[in-house]
Parts: sequence; C-alpha cells; structure tokens
Amino acid sequence: MIPLLPKPDYYLYNLIAMTQPEAKKMWRKAIKEHFDCRCVYCGGKFEHTELTLDHVKPRCKGGESISQNLVPACLPCNQSKGSENWRDWMRRVFGPYTYREWLILEHIS
Repeated sequence: MIPLLPKPDYYLYNLIAMTQPEAKKMWRKAIKEHFDCRCVYCGGKFEHTELTLDHVKPRCKGGESISQNLVPACLPCNQSKGSENWRDWMRRVFGPYTYREWLILEHIS
C-alpha cells in the first residue's frame, strides 16, 4: 500500500500556494489514491471522481473528518452502510471479508 501522503515536502509548496478548497480537493483525492481508487467495502475499482469518502465511525456517532476516519466508498456501499457500524454492515452484506477488514483496520489505527 502506498503512503497516504508521500512526503510532507511534496505538498508543502502546493499547500502554501493553494486555496482552501483546492487543498481539500487534493486531500480527498490522496485518500482515494491511497486505496488505488477502490471502494474499501466492495473492492470495486472506480475513477476517483466516482468515489465518495465514508466516515468509518459516522459523524453522528462522534466520528471526525480526519484522514484516519475517512475511506473511499462507492455510492451504493456508502448509502447502504449509512450510520451503521462498518464491520457489522460489511459482514451482513458481504459475509466475512478478512482482507478488506484488515485494510480498514490498518488505516484507522
């Protein structure tokens, strides 16, 4: 798995020169690219513009909008999961999916 952000120096100049919306767009794209533009739940491959970002721990349950709590998800998976516990939802929908669960656990810890 590639690092979420290669090196701080890589982004330093751009983040200084960018507007806040541009920096946020780059951050969101970096999260999606970190997972090879795949939905972390179903494993489907998408263009980064087709993926949403899902809060692993939902905001309504105290989840923050930080890199360690955001994962790329296709729209059907994101909408289906809603505010459910990610692992309970995944196992109910896909059954035990050890590799995908490991990816999420590695990312959020």
